[in-house]
Amino acid sequence: MTRAVTGIWWSPTAEGTPALVVTASFFTLGGLMGCFLAFRMTQVGTDAMAAYLDSFLLTAQAGGLDAPVLPELLWRSFRWPLAAAALGFSAAGLFGIPVLSCLRGFFLAFSIASFAQTYGYAGLAVAFFLLGIPGALSIPAFFLLSVQSFSSACSMIGRAGRRELPVQRGALLRCGVCVAAICVSLLLECYLVPVLISGSAGALLQ
Repeated sequence: MTRAVTGIWWSPTAEGTPALVVTASFFTLGGLMGCFLAFRMTQVGTDAMAAYLDSFLLTAQAGGLDAPVLPELLWRSFRWPLAAAALGFSAAGLFGIPVLSCLRGFFLAFSIASFAQTYGYAGLAVAFFLLGIPGALSIPAFFLLSVQSFSSACSMIGRAGRRELPVQRGALLRCGVCVAAICVSLLLECYLVPVLISGSAGALLQ
């Protein structure tokens, strides 16, 4: 049975592609802004960032880099995907999802670029351990939820005035997959990342 077109401009066979393009474009835009800001910091800002990162790595080298407490870890891991999922229940997601994607890309790229600016190529290795390993699962989950929510927000405009179930079975299944991926990411950040950072901190501080 052919499904009705529920978006603004896409067809059933291409549903989600424009939402992915929008989400990825704003994520990339935020990432470019983050890199630009990190590499354009004043000397005072650069020195302050270097002092902060040195302190972080010294703590890690001394074995004092403990895993965050559970509430903090849950908040850090789930705040972005939860915000993306929540925006899918309102037409405000049409504007909120691009802004959220831009912010996510900005903070991620700024952190990576700060390590690269301070420690060069070696800093990229630490950034990979600290952000890349958990992000390998959490960022795709964020993208999936963002695309789904943006598509849903656009559909709400298309069916304005009609009452329909906002969450379909497929959407719930995708949310479940994303929650599982984020939980695995959380475990990696809790148990694997501190070990890797502690092991590589000494090389950077030499």
